[in-house]
Amino acid sequence: MKSLSIFFSRHKVLNVIVCIIAVWVIIACYDMYRVDVKEDLPACCFEVPKDSGHYVGAGYSFDIYDHPITGKQEFALYVFGNLVKSTFTD
Repeated sequence: MKSLSIFFSRHKVLNVIVCIIAVWVIIACYDMYRVDVKEDLPACCFEVPKDSGHYVGAGYSFDIYDHPITGKQEFALYVFGNLVKSTFTD
């Protein structure tokens, strides 16, 4: 009976981990949608330092700047410090 209780507790822990990862993915996708499609600032990130254009979330970050000529928003997305997507032009 003891091994059965360990199985159920492992199962619960695994469910919690999967739920946390799912929530993280949903939040990151929502921020990506806001920045990429709506050209708005991310909702679940903090700008560090203020007025720097660098927004930090939980495991991901954005560098967001306006293009100097067109004024259109450009961004770079980093996940765990690795560049994933960039719209910056030369």
